Amino acid sequence: MYKSCWWKFESGGGTGGNNAGGSTGGSSYSAKYAVGDIILNDGSKVNYETAKNYTDIDLDGLKSKAIAVIFRADTASKKALGVGLKHSISALAWCTSDANAFNKNIKTIQCPASGDAGNLTFTVDTDGSDNLEQIASFLTTAGLENDTTDASKYPAFYFAKNYKTTATNLGAAYENGWYLPTVAELFDIWKVKATVDAASSLCGESQFDASYYWSSSQYASNDNNAYKPNFNNGDWNNNKNNNNNYVCAVRDFTQKLFFEKLYLICKSSLQIK
Repeated sequence: MYKSCWWKFESGGGTGGNNAGGSTGGSSYSAKYAVGDIILNDGSKVNYETAKNYTDIDLDGLKSKAIAVIFRADTASKKALGVGLKHSISALAWCTSDANAFNKNIKTIQCPASGDAGNLTFTVDTDGSDNLEQIASFLTTAGLENDTTDASKYPAFYFAKNYKTTATNLGAAYENGWYLPTVAELFDIWKVKATVDAASSLCGESQFDASYYWSSSQYASNDNNAYKPNFNNGDWNNNKNNNNNYVCAVRDFTQKLFFEKLYLICKSSLQIK
């Protein structure tokens, strides 16, 4: 029984785990994902261009298994990122006014934007996968109570962190690892918004309308504010943290965590339901 699980196990590209740098291999690296790939909860993927030709019966099967759309393909230096198909139904606050991170200058989660609408560049913290933890570290270092475990005080972050409560078809392998994206990662979504929206619509799920979405990036010039990209024109704005905006969740799909990969292999080999 154990052999059936282990003999097919393969390590992912690269030499480490899901590191912040996002390295995915050497100079001969071959991308595993393409923009528009629809990720299914069994670990497989279907490209949007292929799915467009599905029959109604095939689409019904796709809708029951689809969990994300790839908006950034993997390269030798970047992770493949996918956005969850379900966005927040109602607008949420970045944090509440009584949260200890409100009105604090947290430099490790700042991601300054420069350039014109539709042609922005970003520096410093472009990877949001640990930004809630960065807030916790800041509070602890500053001698403040770490209240980041209180979901009611950080609604936007916890929509993403607890995405499995919104998307109930993720399966055990993909329940975790979701996070609130940085302004840079949201801009990556905007650049391929037409493809992402079309793929999500094919799955019967949310699309990015001409609205603002919270990022996990604090606005450096105002401790009360965070970045909220404008999905209408590819520009950015900032808003007071306790105001409400829409939220989406993203995840790294390049390298499955060890136990995710093992779970999927065992499920396939042992026909676990």
